[in-house]
Amino acid sequence: MSNLEVTAPNAMSQKKKGIYGSTLKIVAIVTMLIDHIGATIVQYSIQSRQTGLNLTNTQELVNFYATNSTLIIVNTIMRLIGRIAFPIFCFLLVEGFLHTRNVWKYALRLGIFALVSEIPFDLAFSNHLYYPQYQNVYFTLLIGLITLIGFQKLQEKLQDKSWLPVLGVAGAIVMGIAVVISPFGFVQYINNILWALGQDNINPYGSTGILLAIILSLIALGVFAIMCKKSGVKKASLRFADILILAIGMLAAEYLMTDYSAFGVLTIAVMYGLRKKPFRSMLGGCITLAIMSVSEIPAFLDLILVHKYNGERGLKMKYVFYIFYPAHLLILYGICWLMKII
Repeated sequence: MSNLEVTAPNAMSQKKKGIYGSTLKIVAIVTMLIDHIGATIVQYSIQSRQTGLNLTNTQELVNFYATNSTLIIVNTIMRLIGRIAFPIFCFLLVEGFLHTRNVWKYALRLGIFALVSEIPFDLAFSNHLYYPQYQNVYFTLLIGLITLIGFQKLQEKLQDKSWLPVLGVAGAIVMGIAVVISPFGFVQYINNILWALGQDNINPYGSTGILLAIILSLIALGVFAIMCKKSGVKKASLRFADILILAIGMLAAEYLMTDYSAFGVLTIAVMYGLRKKPFRSMLGGCITLAIMSVSEIPAFLDLILVHKYNGERGLKMKYVFYIFYPAHLLILYGICWLMKII
């Protein structure tokens, strides 16, 4: 998904052994295509067979799943294969960010194709011309890239500012609030336990949620104060200012309802934090996604590929994915329409 904008290898030099960035991109595109075929053609085929099915009739449900078991299993396998794609795109995004000459042009391209891809995305996955409840993955990557730009600018331009500690304090407070209000945050885990016990859920925006946010913010401020004492105000402020930037990015993705949402942005940030070691970078990203959902476990297969990654761009495929993404979604929608399953 990302543009791995590194300088082309010298034609006169010996080619490096291993896997090129272009190879990783091809793997990601192919596995994404398999995933999307499952999410559209196969999924809509299953849904079309549910017409008239009485969901309250146990025998009808048993017969339906028995009759369509092969299709359901194939769909599950295709969706699991698709989990391989996103971590690679995140990894290549980080690589592109580190090597591109102009990060803002890079961000502009992602933004343009996010807009271009939204209608094909909505048609393919919701059968609507516009579906505001779910945005395509380009928006996730764009927010992730802007978050990385924020990290970079903080290091380059703000680390010597006298008001940097203000950002550190803000980061601690926002971290406490974000843990409470995020759908994947602390309160959500508590609510899952309460639901299992048959108890009422905690409203993140109610009095209990506000109290928790205050308590967690105070704890974060305490940690910030300890870090200031042990590591110095500047270093601690930079760390918590990074948390502020990350929290803003994650909340933006969450409330814009982008694909992979907050965890997608967090995955990109984790990979960037571990960028000096590609294997560790991918491992950190895969662990982050697996925490979000156990269905992301197949992503760990990416470690095999990244272990062989040689750091070179390989084939020039600058706009291949940019064009392929909206194009294949329109084609999949067209196939579903011709099959009359939507």
